Amino acid sequence: MKIGLLVLALVPGAAWLVVLRLKDVPAALLVGYGLLLAGLAAGLLWPGSLGRRRVLVFAGVPAGLGTLGLYLAVVYHVTDLPVLLALAAAACLAWAAAVLPRRTTSADGRGRRVLLLGGAGVALGVLSALSAGPVERGRREASAAGERVRQAAQRAPGARRRVNDGAVRIFPLHTGDTIVTYGQFYGGLAGWEGLNGYVRTLVDKARIAVPVRAYLIDHPRHGPMLVDTGVNWEQAHDHDGYYDLTSRLLTERDEYRMAPAQDLRVLLARLGYDVKEITTVFLTHVHDDHAGGLRYLPRARVVMDRRDWEQGVLYPPSFEPVEGRLSFPAFDSGPFGTFPQSQDHFGDGSVILLPTPGHSPGHLCVLLRVGEGGVLFMGDTLYTLPHLAVDQVRQMTIGGADTTRQVEAARRIQALLAADPGLVPLFAHDNTPYTRLAGDGPLGEAELKPLRRHLESALTPGWRLRPGHAPAFVPSGGELGRVEFR
Repeated sequence: MKIGLLVLALVPGAAWLVVLRLKDVPAALLVGYGLLLAGLAAGLLWPGSLGRRRVLVFAGVPAGLGTLGLYLAVVYHVTDLPVLLALAAAACLAWAAAVLPRRTTSADGRGRRVLLLGGAGVALGVLSALSAGPVERGRREASAAGERVRQAAQRAPGARRRVNDGAVRIFPLHTGDTIVTYGQFYGGLAGWEGLNGYVRTLVDKARIAVPVRAYLIDHPRHGPMLVDTGVNWEQAHDHDGYYDLTSRLLTERDEYRMAPAQDLRVLLARLGYDVKEITTVFLTHVHDDHAGGLRYLPRARVVMDRRDWEQGVLYPPSFEPVEGRLSFPAFDSGPFGTFPQSQDHFGDGSVILLPTPGHSPGHLCVLLRVGEGGVLFMGDTLYTLPHLAVDQVRQMTIGGADTTRQVEAARRIQALLAADPGLVPLFAHDNTPYTRLAGDGPLGEAELKPLRRHLESALTPGWRLRPGHAPAFVPSGGELGRVEFR
């Protein structure tokens, strides 16, 4: 019985240690802290001659102070202050209520304790109420400062004039960068898979910055549309304030970087578009680096696979503004090329949705017809052009059946590209010369042809990388390394 209770106590402790490691707390400190937590749990279950009171004093107090210190160091945000004060007030009042009915030899001593605890509880409650206003004002001031920076970037010289000539145009939108481990991005064939891969992300700090891209489509029949929405300003500049406590525990403060000119609203405005014009967002999957910009699109219908909505890892701050505007494809348009299921979204063959599960439960790719050719928006089925060589280069995968599904989707994409020489893939995180060749658009039928030629120069017909296109990690001496292609 006690062994079972010990295991139950150690499981959340182990999860907390994993979270702290994700936050880059030194391993040596975590070992000592973990031993202290384990000693506390064991001492409470088997106190022996020490007694539980001494265990609490000599292990519980240091463990509690250590937990509070680590929380303040790596998870705390100023928006937590009113909540923390309210919790402390509730604890003091509860303690006072517990002391009140106890029989003691000194009624005066009992009364003093009740008075002190009750007074502390009331004082902390008042402080909690008083702190809420300044905290909220601080958030508003920070938001206003960000808005001023965004407006300045929007007014900067060099904005484009919108062209309406009836052609389909595609604009790559660089919405910032995400910081990832090199193995997570390129190590799927070197042990970065499933649980083992996630464990390695905790200890391997060879990191790189990779772009986060969304794509604007200006379609003569269907209006301005987006494939994914990238990262939003708050994710990059007010990370801890944007996410709730649970989300903060599972993410890193420095996971996104964004310059003012990379804000989705700025990018659209400088291309001559208004966020209110966006009629449709095709969301390849629910991960937050693809869904962050949803909060800026008040009129868009969001098209995504129902499996991702019901089973995927999504963060409420990004999705709460669009919950009433979701559309789930039925994939009932029949086979399309190598895919047994598809969805002709508009019914005219202009946009075809293709299920590519694996990276997430309901990941999908989007095929857009452009003249005699087309574009296949990859989402995260494959991160970059070299990932098309799926037997040589692979990103970290979930493992098991999900890995199988993702690799199957990659092979279907290979066959689709091989069968249609006018089809060009576009990636959400490509950090190779391929996407630099695309620039920031606009991409029309003529501009897509050099991209296809580059693809064919980088990969053999059997989907093997040619020399000069295999990724390699290069330490830079700083916090982040870089990727070379050899």
